[in-house]
Amino acid sequence: MGNPALSTLLNFVPPPESPYVGERGWEAIFAEVGTRLPSEYVDLIDQYGAGMWAGWLRFRPPGRSGRHGMPRFSARARDGYRQLREDDDEGEFPLAVWPEPGGFLPVADTAHGDCLGWLTEGEDPESWPLIFWPRYNDQGPPLTCGLADVIYALLIGDYEKFGFPAGEEEDEDDPEPRQPDFQPSTAASYDRHE
Repeated sequence: MGNPALSTLLNFVPPPESPYVGERGWEAIFAEVGTRLPSEYVDLIDQYGAGMWAGWLRFRPPGRSGRHGMPRFSARARDGYRQLREDDDEGEFPLAVWPEPGGFLPVADTAHGDCLGWLTEGEDPESWPLIFWPRYNDQGPPLTCGLADVIYALLIGDYEKFGFPAGEEEDEDDPEPRQPDFQPSTAASYDRHE
């Protein structure tokens, strides 16, 4: 693994012994989504699987069929964004949506309903910039760091990496500070909701 940011993350938060990715392999996932995904995402999911970072950022199992898998989550999020964009008179939803060229391709969401994904700019997924679609803030620019850097920033409380003002994401109804941890999901945690 040649990603220093992922190595830092692995040293900071050890991965689970049995990460849950789902039942299908990466080629089937890529076929369902309609594109290959950046290797940093693949490596992260292979190491940690599905789960929740710091009680806030959730990655769904990409290899799971059905409504709780990442491909179906991503399709629902894209459909929702398209609808908002169609009804948008004020330019609050400026992103193209995958499979449009350069379109937003979400793969994770937050406890507050924000989505994290890539702008699919160009043919090479390795060069796609990450971007947040914030639920309660104006759309910011693409992020200037990679996926493991974003997760590490979340764990240490550096919210400006997300393009949010410092402290902006805090929930007044949730006085608990974020824990720098990863809560893995299992097949059983999804089976009971199907």
